Amino acid sequence: MNRSVFEMHWQYYLSIENMLVKTNQYVTHSDKNKNVYSDEFASIILLPCSELDSLFKQLCINNGIESNGKYFKMKDYVQVIEKRNDFGLATGTRTINDDNIVIFPFENIEASKLYANLNWWKDYQSIKHDRIKNVTKGNLLNAVNSVAAQFIILRLLIEFIDESNGRDYLRKNYQSEYWIPCV
Repeated sequence: MNRSVFEMHWQYYLSIENMLVKTNQYVTHSDKNKNVYSDEFASIILLPCSELDSLFKQLCINNGIESNGKYFKMKDYVQVIEKRNDFGLATGTRTINDDNIVIFPFENIEASKLYANLNWWKDYQSIKHDRIKNVTKGNLLNAVNSVAAQFIILRLLIEFIDESNGRDYLRKNYQSEYWIPCV
């Protein structure tokens, strides 16, 4: 991935993250509210997850992993993600009693299971195919997991940018004010 392509993905990420941050005005991003659902959360879930398909594919290509079929699928992506499954994040918004949502988006990943055993990815697929029937899956927890996964994969992709194109600069300066690492 070259830096200009990365920059386009990063700017798109920031716009999605900003959408998520704005929802805190209406629903506090706390563990107590993780099941609150809305059309806005459903929209937020759809955006990073569809972007993740492109990012996962790029991550596979950068790691020399080829698709087992005509298109890359979650089973292909798992090969890369399983190797780097130590990322945990907490929502960085202030809540009463520091009741932040702490998540590990890829914690239970398993290639042999449907949707790689990622509940938020399964719920994304449900929303994508029938948003009305699956309205409750458009919840805060799934939105947070989806945006966190996008952030984590983008951070991994920085490592494939050539040093002469500013990899160290990107590592240092392309952070989030929303996420707090909790590895």
